[in-house]
Amino acid sequence: MSEIHSPSHVQELLGIDSHTLRKYATLLEGHGYKIYRNHRGHRGYFDKDITTIRKFIEFTGQEGMTLELSAQAVISWNSEENKNVIRTEEETVQSPPPDPEIIQNNNLDELLERLEHLEQINMDLIKHLKEKAVREAYLEEKINQIVKYVERSEQLLEERSKMMLEETRQQIAAAHLKKWWKWWK
Repeated sequence: MSEIHSPSHVQELLGIDSHTLRKYATLLEGHGYKIYRNHRGHRGYFDKDITTIRKFIEFTGQEGMTLELSAQAVISWNSEENKNVIRTEEETVQSPPPDPEIIQNNNLDELLERLEHLEQINMDLIKHLKEKAVREAYLEEKINQIVKYVERSEQLLEERSKMMLEETRQQIAAAHLKKWWKWWK
């Protein structure tokens, strides 16, 4: 059985802080990945868990990959790795050597599955980018409307202040024209 690593040791190995490790572990667990927990509920990490989290960090570093998409990609990658390990164990148990044509067909099938999965991820990313472009266009339109409203408000305020200034000048001029003995009128 392999050694269980503490979260602090894993943080040190991966160069991340405790909050980030917890966040990544929770996200992976939310997608069905099992991480060991002791009787108190504290996580412990096996070598395979560290490799999985390292792969997750690698996926998140790719352009356009959100944490959610990276988690899905890691889960898919992990299931492919498990299939390969199981397949390898089964092959060692079998005594007759496998037919090279069958191996090639299996590899082709596996590659096709991976391609289909990547195509699905790409389609999801394209959909996400289109939605983002629509949201940005909408926000830009709203910003333009706000800018026009502010410009119009400033223009109205300026005109109003000019009108008030002119009215005040006229009142001052009218007051100067009154005779001193008609001050009450």
